[in-house]
Amino acid sequence: MTEFFTFFVYLATLFSSVLLARNGFHLNKLKYDRGNYFIVGCSLLVLVLVSGLRYDTGKDYQNYSYLYEEVQFMDNTAELDMEIGYTVLVEFLNNLNLEVWSFFMISAFLTYILFFYSFNKYKPILYLGIFFYITYGFYFYSFNGVRQAIAMSALSVAVMFAQERKIVLYLVVILLGGLMHKSLFLFIPLYFVINQIRFSSLFWYLAFGISLLLHFVPFDNLVDLYLLSEILSGTQVDYGNFAMGLTENANEAGSLTLGYLIRVGIGFFILSFYSKLIKVEPSSLPYFTLALIGIILYNSFSHILFMTRINYYFLLFSTFALAFIIRYLFVSNQLLLANSVLVFFIMLYCYGIYVGENGCSPYTFITF
Repeated sequence: MTEFFTFFVYLATLFSSVLLARNGFHLNKLKYDRGNYFIVGCSLLVLVLVSGLRYDTGKDYQNYSYLYEEVQFMDNTAELDMEIGYTVLVEFLNNLNLEVWSFFMISAFLTYILFFYSFNKYKPILYLGIFFYITYGFYFYSFNGVRQAIAMSALSVAVMFAQERKIVLYLVVILLGGLMHKSLFLFIPLYFVINQIRFSSLFWYLAFGISLLLHFVPFDNLVDLYLLSEILSGTQVDYGNFAMGLTENANEAGSLTLGYLIRVGIGFFILSFYSKLIKVEPSSLPYFTLALIGIILYNSFSHILFMTRINYYFLLFSTFALAFIIRYLFVSNQLLLANSVLVFFIMLYCYGIYVGENGCSPYTFITF
């Protein structure tokens, strides 16, 4: 019964949010009125409610709940050793005598509304972005890495402003997002290079091949971990055990698992459309570039915890790349391939539910 309920909740979330967004920002509509935005707002609401009203769902749920309850007994929230944005939000909600669900609800709202807004220039494919955000595991990741999920969505908005050369808005978004997760500050220099990076397909194919070889080389054979740890320690990017985490699994080589091979295959699929898509949709170049950086890093160091957490920022842009690809396949009448990809990702999503990816299963609603 629990398994059926969990599948029902997550599949209903997927199809309702995607269909609402598709109907709201339809491909053939040139203008969007209040009614359209209301429909898309309902799509956002579905994601927020399922995420925000969960109970004991997500690997870090208990940790966040514990910290939330402990704040009221602290004289100085600096004892938490957490980002100021997080501590201020938790203090504020505690002062209102709200329970922990309020924190998860607000966090979910911030995460998903930022992600929705990052498609502001690409409204007709927002529904595809939502589809891949959910089915490729980022929705479940937001149940676990709550603060970083907000920062990741903030980066996607910042990249939109970088394309428009709006440096003030870019920095504001990065700084505000960094108040929830300091690792976002690492991306401040991205503004100055994101529109300048344009590598050939040959470069990416070579990098892809090399990354598969690096997967079998221990990380500490490639990088001076002591020096890197010293550089990071005491800086604004040193959150918690950030520097110490560099050494975790660093002396191990990667292995071939089914999950790894599937993600490598998805990465190669994205790469195979790189050259064609940046010609058809030139504005997609920064999204493909960031996605491919994430793919290369994943291929090389997916077994290194430190690299995995940072790499989520890059991998998020795979949702944009995949959305561009599927739209291209639909427009060019390659319907069989497009629908096959969509079905594959639905199967991938169902498998993630079955194995409880990021602690997503079983799903339980809170009781008031």
